[in-house]
Amino acid sequence: MIRQLFVSCLVLCCIYVTGCTGDSVIKPTVVQNAENYSNDGLQAFSEGEWKRAENLFRRALSLYQGIDNQQGVLYSHINLVEVALAGSDYPATQKHLRRASEIAKRAEFQQYQSRITLLSAQSELQQQHYVQAEKLLQLLLPEFDGVTPVSTSDMIVLSAIASQVKVAFVTQRDEAKWTQRYANALLLSKSNSPALENRLLRFQSNLLQRQQQYNNAESYLQRALSGYKTMGFRKGISATLTELGQLSIAQRHWQKALSYFTRSNDVSRFIGDVDNVIHNTKYLVKVESELGNIERSNRLKKWLMERKIYQ
Repeated sequence: MIRQLFVSCLVLCCIYVTGCTGDSVIKPTVVQNAENYSNDGLQAFSEGEWKRAENLFRRALSLYQGIDNQQGVLYSHINLVEVALAGSDYPATQKHLRRASEIAKRAEFQQYQSRITLLSAQSELQQQHYVQAEKLLQLLLPEFDGVTPVSTSDMIVLSAIASQVKVAFVTQRDEAKWTQRYANALLLSKSNSPALENRLLRFQSNLLQRQQQYNNAESYLQRALSGYKTMGFRKGISATLTELGQLSIAQRHWQKALSYFTRSNDVSRFIGDVDNVIHNTKYLVKVESELGNIERSNRLKKWLMERKIYQ
């Protein structure tokens, strides 16, 4: 979502500096520098270099603030929310959401309230505040005729539906219905978004696992993994490797589980996703024990206890 959002920002900034006459106007150096920092931040974000992306977005924010370009300030805060969420930095997430919300109250920016609402919902979802997440998502979800949306969904609405599917799985309420709604919304939207399509594959795999159709479930996850690798989307790669590890545990394929969780941790450490490393390590305690690696299992357990997160 961050990439599509920033493309919109650049288009709007171009309209702003050229005016209504259509004559080309050279942008001030400070604006060009801010856009360059933002572009470099997007590249860093797409490569999973979240700290570098944060620093670059902060530089862009400072430059936009220095010329009172409120549109640039708004987008910089939104980009900083994306980075904070990726790194599970919830205090920073709330700070930038609050500042973005204040700017978006202005009449000329109110169309971006839905984007801010989605980010707020995703923040609540990541923190496992499912009731609060659902309340926010209800503001964005489309009307459905059964499992078919009555209108075409844009990227924000599609992401909201995907978030609602995740809530459905966690709360074990209407998982199949919401997965089908998401699939139909994607089909009608013709979004051609690999990230959203790969997410659907993972949801479908989860449904197949619950039906103990493990081979088919693995096939869907492998397709998603391949798709994420083609995109170079490290967050998706690490999440899918984790799910392959969980699927392996369900089949008591301990050696395969060890490989998947270890590979997921390698990716997660690279991008600084501490939450997923902890999540995987909890599984690795059991996997190592099942493989007879008691000493290694105990070391992992100690690592978790030192962080006061082992139960």
